[in-house]
Amino acid sequence: MLKSLYFKIVLILLIFIIAVMCAVGAILMNGVTSFYTGEFARQMDDCFDENGLLMADLILATDNTYYASEMKAVLASYGSVLGIDQYRNYYILDMDGEMIVGSDSALGESLEITPNLLAAINGEGLNSSSGSMEYADWAINISLGGAENEGCIVYIKDTLEEMRQLNSILFSIILQAMLIGIFIAVLLSFFLAKSISSPLQSLTYGTQLVAQGEFTSEIEVNSADEIGVLADNFNFMRERLRDTIEEVEGEKEKLDTVLSCMRDAVVAFTVEGDVLHSNSSAAELFGEELEKGTLTIERCFELLDLPLAKLGNGIILSSPDVLVEKTKDGFVFRDRICGSRVYDVSFAVIKYIESNRHIASGCVFIIHDVTSRYELDESRREFVANVSHELRTPLTSIKGATETVMMDPEMDNETRGYFLDMVLTESDRMTRIVSDLLVLSRLDNQRTKWNIETFDFKQSVRRLCDVMKPDLDAHRHTVYFEADEVIPEITADRQRIEQVVINIMSNAIKYTPEGGHIDLKMVYTPQNTVVLHVSDNGIGIPEEDIAHLFERFYRVEKSRNQDAGGTGLGLAIAKELAEAHGGNISVSSKVGEGTKVRLELPVECKLKTEDNKAKV
Repeated sequence: MLKSLYFKIVLILLIFIIAVMCAVGAILMNGVTSFYTGEFARQMDDCFDENGLLMADLILATDNTYYASEMKAVLASYGSVLGIDQYRNYYILDMDGEMIVGSDSALGESLEITPNLLAAINGEGLNSSSGSMEYADWAINISLGGAENEGCIVYIKDTLEEMRQLNSILFSIILQAMLIGIFIAVLLSFFLAKSISSPLQSLTYGTQLVAQGEFTSEIEVNSADEIGVLADNFNFMRERLRDTIEEVEGEKEKLDTVLSCMRDAVVAFTVEGDVLHSNSSAAELFGEELEKGTLTIERCFELLDLPLAKLGNGIILSSPDVLVEKTKDGFVFRDRICGSRVYDVSFAVIKYIESNRHIASGCVFIIHDVTSRYELDESRREFVANVSHELRTPLTSIKGATETVMMDPEMDNETRGYFLDMVLTESDRMTRIVSDLLVLSRLDNQRTKWNIETFDFKQSVRRLCDVMKPDLDAHRHTVYFEADEVIPEITADRQRIEQVVINIMSNAIKYTPEGGHIDLKMVYTPQNTVVLHVSDNGIGIPEEDIAHLFERFYRVEKSRNQDAGGTGLGLAIAKELAEAHGGNISVSSKVGEGTKVRLELPVECKLKTEDNKAKV
């Protein structure tokens, strides 16, 4: 309340009224006092003029023996001229200042020796103002009978009570006027304060809304004065500020959208090394450290294994001789391994506005996940090595057998037949490898010829069990096939699907010890898919190798029979064919307990809607 504009305006007006009335009262009362004392002195000067009648009569009265009574009578006769009344009296004093006679004997008994009276006693005859509001007096020395050493003093003294009464009336009038003025001032001050504070309150409310981010409310001030101009300028500023903030927010949203859509992780740091900005990919990469705010630039160097170090407000290479790709504003680090992922990291220096005061220098990291490319490169190198190895083994055998036959023309027919049979076997093996590679190549390049038809998948599996019976009997395996009563026909490439089943069953036969059993179970799911489970009680697969089973040329040699053979492409081809039809294949296994393969195929494969003609 004490700090409000209402209180300040009322207080200022009250102080102004009181100060003005006090000044006016002081001037009026001082003027009355000055006028009264000045008029008294002028009146006395006129009456006691040396050439005036009063002085002549007083001097004449001194010749009488009873001069005091005569002088009193003269003064009484001039009472109206002298202004003698109840507050102004005259006295005849001796040269010691003692009253002889006077108009008020009681007051004359207690006369004080004033400066004017003292001057008259000393014969100086100098009258001056008393300088106070207690009295006004006049004293004149008159010689008796012309004698120089004898005389009397005529003394006029005014108590100024009349003046004080007048001043009291003036004070009362001024006080009443001041009270009325204060009342009027209070009323006017409220109106004035309201006329000033109301638009200011609107401006205050508007500034609060702007501070809270609300820019739609316009301030209405119906005046053309300075406050109205201020309100108009504020409305204009509000609109400009709203447009500016909307533009900035729009740019920020664009930046956030771009960063959020980026698959690359982006993290910007301040000059002090704290996180300035990041996107969702960075949150996935750095996890809780970024979420809790504990990620620093030094920690980022450590996690990404970057040869960088923070020096003051700058970033330097901790190993100046390290080979890096330099850019205009920083560096690019290739193939940085972080956990199980591989990244290309671009580092650059940035400038940004800090606390709306100055531009500071920070840095930004753009972290591109190249794990797939890195793994693909590794896979390609491994693939070339595997192909070279797989082809070199039969070629070496063929070359060795051929050279042996050529070096011994006299070789007996049985031995020659053995080596020729070896050549034929290894040639067939090479043919299978090349054929499998050709299948995978066509699948990769989408150049496979599909022959889509609708067929009974359950009957196809039964027929395949009969076809593979000789191989099963050779290993003394027992096959059990179980299927739901209702299995719908599926639409797919029959030959390719049967190839998948053959590859799965071939692995089960190969890696199940003699006399084992293989269980096949077919079910129809509510998802309109047909699932074939192929289980065996074979040697099983180590858990760490299961994730790699569908990689090309991958074989778990350390846990499987080296004599089983195979190219390591069967499951890779099976997975490619199943996924091409919109299905899926998965493996679960435990060492020593067997393996279970799950093949899921849609009733209507996705190849149904495609062009079934050969891909050229």
